[in-house]
Amino acid sequence: MKTSRIERVMEKLNTMGMGQLIVSDPDSLYYLLGHSYDPGERLLALYLNDDGKAVLFHNHMFHFPEQEGLNIAYYDDIDDYMGVVAENVKPGAIGVDKFLRAKFLVPLMERRSDIQVKLGSPAVDWARKYKDAEELELMRASSLVNDKTVGGAIGHVGEDLTEQEMGDVVCDLHMSLGADARMEQLVCYGVNSAEPHHASDRTKIQPGDAVIFDIYAPVGHYFCDMTRTVFYKDVTEEQRKVYEIVKAANAAGKAAVRPGVPLKEIDRAARQVIEEAGYGQYFTHRTGHGCGLALHEPPDVSSVSEEIVEPGMTFSVEPGIYIPGKFGVRVEDLVACTEDGVEVLNYYPRDLVVVE
Repeated sequence: MKTSRIERVMEKLNTMGMGQLIVSDPDSLYYLLGHSYDPGERLLALYLNDDGKAVLFHNHMFHFPEQEGLNIAYYDDIDDYMGVVAENVKPGAIGVDKFLRAKFLVPLMERRSDIQVKLGSPAVDWARKYKDAEELELMRASSLVNDKTVGGAIGHVGEDLTEQEMGDVVCDLHMSLGADARMEQLVCYGVNSAEPHHASDRTKIQPGDAVIFDIYAPVGHYFCDMTRTVFYKDVTEEQRKVYEIVKAANAAGKAAVRPGVPLKEIDRAARQVIEEAGYGQYFTHRTGHGCGLALHEPPDVSSVSEEIVEPGMTFSVEPGIYIPGKFGVRVEDLVACTEDGVEVLNYYPRDLVVVE
């Protein structure tokens, strides 16, 4: 068990007025226990309370390593496993995470009318926002895989590949470099690049197209996430202008990262560059999101985020300009807040590239 992480979660839970918690998110279980799996339709859940009790409810079908301090309550499909859960919880307020299915939660509530169920996810989310030294090293290694992958993928631009086929190239590169799994990638050609989250399709590349590579994968359980935009055979003056604006906005957002700065000020720093250049209406999403065991997790880097940047937070800085019917540009890097500033986790160049 990751004792220090569990202690942080329980400390936060106590401030929320709860002394017990059920965690069912596989990513959070990995964070707390160093091992997890996707249970599918079955229950996998960790019960914690402020007496130091830790019980994992776990189906015999799957493997879970024995751990000091962790009681594993094994069950089979024919067992009354929710009855076992009900026997372990204490009366009073209990936090459950946002991933616990109703088919598990409702029977628990029916059996234990003396509990008051509350949302406990913020306690785990809060702890996961602050990456420790081990996690930061994993994030660096994951981002290095993405740096190598995007360079390899750009080398295939111009081949007779659809967006989907180019996405397969990205996945092949990720897997060859040690990614945990293949993920559906965002590769966008031409007018499709004007849609911030265009789902890659069978579109083929044409001369003059902007090409967005928004690529990501878990490596050692921790996600990499980055975006680079290149142009095929030619670039117009408007495309060149927009690219340089977005590149400058990316740099401004990263430069604003340091301890004590509100996250909304990082959004403001990037957005202001685009607005002052006259393209504010075409920057249609937040500047960034947290990244770690999940591709998107807290904190939120947006104009309404009241959170303060603190050391250990890792998140994206990804401004973009998207002109409907024409083209889009996005430049994204992952960053980590350090004790006195920022560490940019991506090194792949950001200079404008025209692929011949």
